[in-house]
Amino acid sequence: MNSSIWIEVAVIAVVTFALYFSFTRILPRLTRRTNSDFDDFLFKSLSEFVLPAGVTFAVAVAAQDLGLPAKALTGVDVFTSVVFVVLGVRLVNAITGRFLKGLARRTADDDMQMLLASAMPLLRSVVWLLGGLICLQRFGVPMTAVFTAIGGAGFGLAFALKEPLSELFAYVMILLDKPFRVGQFINVGSVWATVEKIGVRSTHLRNLRGEVIVMNNTMLTNSEIANFADMAQRRMIYRIGVTYSTGVGLMREIPSMIESIISSEDHVRFDRCHFVEFADSSLNFEIVYYIDTRDYGIALNAQQNINLEIMQTFSDRGIEFAFPSQTLYLEKSASDEVS
Repeated sequence: MNSSIWIEVAVIAVVTFALYFSFTRILPRLTRRTNSDFDDFLFKSLSEFVLPAGVTFAVAVAAQDLGLPAKALTGVDVFTSVVFVVLGVRLVNAITGRFLKGLARRTADDDMQMLLASAMPLLRSVVWLLGGLICLQRFGVPMTAVFTAIGGAGFGLAFALKEPLSELFAYVMILLDKPFRVGQFINVGSVWATVEKIGVRSTHLRNLRGEVIVMNNTMLTNSEIANFADMAQRRMIYRIGVTYSTGVGLMREIPSMIESIISSEDHVRFDRCHFVEFADSSLNFEIVYYIDTRDYGIALNAQQNINLEIMQTFSDRGIEFAFPSQTLYLEKSASDEVS
């Protein structure tokens, strides 16, 4: 056996262990002064790459000098290429994943972290695909045929997965555009509900009755969404009607009655109350006030208390609420009066 083989292997071993020692002992001491832990992770990942890469390289170098048959050398070459590609792909995936997670964490955006967690399997798959193409090219496979096959398969796969891909795209749009977040109260069409979960394909909502409603992400992105989470206050505006038999004196007092009722309620700020309309069967007042809360339940409780107090006060003062009605007036003729 040629002594140069041992020299080459020894040199590779020395270099490998020197790099390993640097990544595990020397460089980490220097990075302790930094605030980031990414450099520590980087050196740890490189130390895990160096040892198997050094052993594989030593085997490949030794095989070239041992005078092995052509088939054996081909097998060693294939083995070496596969090992280096696998090690390289794992290293790239580990470093890229940690780097992107660090970026998302520094943004302090939960939606961005969720998006990254959902996209990481796809990113890893892309790196593995590139590694596989490198292996095929290393083995002499015609890349034109490979790319043609990948293009045809990709077209067929995209057609078959048209709906899931559209849902995934809608999911990404929701996370980036942020029309709503988990825990916020929204209105979509006839649905009034709190967002419980934003999934890759669908979003889970819980309505006011406690039922879980599952809506496709594409349906949400194509609909008009009312988000009540960012409301500093809620503006309540509605009308009540009293009967035409209500006297002018009571009509003048009604706005101050309602103002007193609204002003006594917590979280509520009175704005106005006016007699606005002579309707067909009622004398209508328009009421406007603000509720300084984002909680829909608290707002409904306040509105309910105000409505009940209005009913009680009107009842005590003898004021009647109007309802749709018609009064028929018959004029007597002269013949009727004679008879």
